[in-house]
Amino acid sequence: MKQLKATRRVLIGAGAAVAVGAAAFGASAFFKDRKPSEFNARLIVGSDTDNSIAVQWEGNGSWYLELRKSGSRDAKRFTPQPDSYTVKGRTYHLQTVRIAGLHPSTTYEYQITGPNDERSGWTAFRTSDLENCRALIFPDSQSNDRYKTWEGVYNGALGRTPDIDFTCNMGDLVDCGAWLDHWDYWFSAVKGGISRIPVAVVMGNHDTYDMDSKTRVAEPVMFLHSFPVPDNGSENFRRWYYTFDSGPVHFIVLNTEWQEADLLRPGLLSEKKTWFRNVASKTDKPWSVVLMHRDVLYYKIKGRKRANETFDEVGKELMPLFDEAGVDLVLTAHLHTYRRRDHIKAFARSEDGPLYIVTGVAGNIRYPDFWIDHPLDVKIAPQPETDNYLLLDATGQSLSLKTLLPNGNEIDSVTLTKNT
Repeated sequence: MKQLKATRRVLIGAGAAVAVGAAAFGASAFFKDRKPSEFNARLIVGSDTDNSIAVQWEGNGSWYLELRKSGSRDAKRFTPQPDSYTVKGRTYHLQTVRIAGLHPSTTYEYQITGPNDERSGWTAFRTSDLENCRALIFPDSQSNDRYKTWEGVYNGALGRTPDIDFTCNMGDLVDCGAWLDHWDYWFSAVKGGISRIPVAVVMGNHDTYDMDSKTRVAEPVMFLHSFPVPDNGSENFRRWYYTFDSGPVHFIVLNTEWQEADLLRPGLLSEKKTWFRNVASKTDKPWSVVLMHRDVLYYKIKGRKRANETFDEVGKELMPLFDEAGVDLVLTAHLHTYRRRDHIKAFARSEDGPLYIVTGVAGNIRYPDFWIDHPLDVKIAPQPETDNYLLLDATGQSLSLKTLLPNGNEIDSVTLTKNT
């Protein structure tokens, strides 16, 4: 099989080595006019997983979305919002329907219909309940094997845990955000699940990369258009960060790519910090969880001389905000390694601070024997590392995380508790 090629380089101030790739074959053929069965529908989380959702599909034309409760013959028709955009000289078409006012713990069915009675067939999804949250968390899926490893991790996890409310991808979904074949293979890998279970996505640095090594960074057009996440009210950074609720958990999805964004237009960091203080203070949910790509700790690399730092720039900028807001859990990615840390507050071990976990790797680009253990590491995945994913379960009184290998074997678990 002809493979994608990847090379490694260190980003300034990132505290991590990351893989940058270029596909070794021609352009993909998706986003063109399709038959109903080929629309590749996907579900994206709404502002609350118990009552809202976004449905998006690929294609152009006078198509509609029909929605009904499972078992009912009465369907409501929605007109999609069309979205056309151009990448690398080609124009693509997406159709999006945002649905609100759904009922919790309810199974719905949707189908795409055309003007001549063409139909995609019904696909079912379930809204979450009000008291619990269950989600699969996937680290970087960045790959150079046509995303076959990622496909196995994703579908294996869904097969073992079908009763989840949503999945989350922690950034670096693809190796190069401007290389269209990466997205083609990524969506092909998740096709069996993303049409039934909504996804929450975090932007990673690789999702912003251009194919031109001189410019390095480009507007992450494919990422931003392909995932119509809840609105954040921003004029300059729409869909770069957002928040949503699921059961007893308030999730805040932050964007740590302000170095990349500053090459396009400045202001992401300051805008996001102001926004964070506003949204973090308004939730009434028992649990507050931050999802972001880059990690907060500074790791030394074996065989290299690096500064004797403890915290990365991301940590120095954002951890005081998390302390201030009383965040319970911070999940990160980027390092392609799984490491659970202590609770940290004011840049020191403290049971009063958030729990920090860097979530691992879910693609085939790995860094074996690469990082030097950090003094704040409590649990590290078995070495040399392979792929992993996490299962999050939350009630009003407890929030637990299990870390699992692709075969379902558990390598770590932790539970947080509180009185509500």
